Formats: sequence, structure tokens, C-alpha cells
Amino acid sequence: MNKRLISILAIIVILIGICITEQVMVSNYLANMTDKIVALTEFVNVKNDIKSQEIYDKVVDLETTWESYETALCFLVNLKDIEDVGVEITKMKVYVVENNEVEFKASLALLLYYIEGYYNIMGISFENIF
Repeated sequence: MNKRLISILAIIVILIGICITEQVMVSNYLANMTDKIVALTEFVNVKNDIKSQEIYDKVVDLETTWESYETALCFLVNLKDIEDVGVEITKMKVYVVENNEVEFKASLALLLYYIEGYYNIMGISFENIF
């Protein structure tokens, strides 16, 4: 009886540890993306013309960062629509080339909306473990 109780407690502790680790990783990833998006938004608001290599490079950096996180996030949370962020970032690269500031800023706002939504979706959940 004691071995069974110890085994059950060990499993519960391991599951709690996995959930906490998942939550910390997801929060860090999303916070980093939010910081990058906000910094890019502030940078674009200062510029008169978004068609610049500097802005394009920042979007590429944002895309690279997201791609490095996307695999881990999909693995951890089993979220099928997480690729929307990557699609929107790809659109932003086109908007820079076309100098479409309105759509670029709309994409930035949409990215923040997605990230904030993911904060709510990606909470601690035993469903994410199984």
C-alpha cells in the first residue's frame, strides 16, 4: 500500500513539474515575442517610410525568433492554429517591400492580438501533457 501511494505521489509531482516547466517556457517565449513586436511597432511609428532594409531585417529577426519557438509551442500545447503568427509575419515582409504602412501596422496589431490570445489558451493544463 505504501509503495502504491509513493508511486502515485511521484507521478503527481512529475506531472506538476512538467506543467510548471511548460508554463514558464510558454510565458518566456510569448513575452519575448511581445517585446519584439512592441519594439518594432515603436520603431515603425518613428519612421516616415517603412520600406527600409532596417525594418525588413527586424521582421526577418521576428520571423526567425517565432520559427524557433513555434515548434516547441506546437509540441507543448498541440495548437493547430499557431501558424497564423508565421503567416502574418510573412505578410509583413511583403508589406515592407510594397511600402504598405497601413497593412504593416495592422499586422503588428494582429500579432499582438494572437500573442495575447495564446497567453490565455496556453495555461497550465493536464490536457497538454497527454
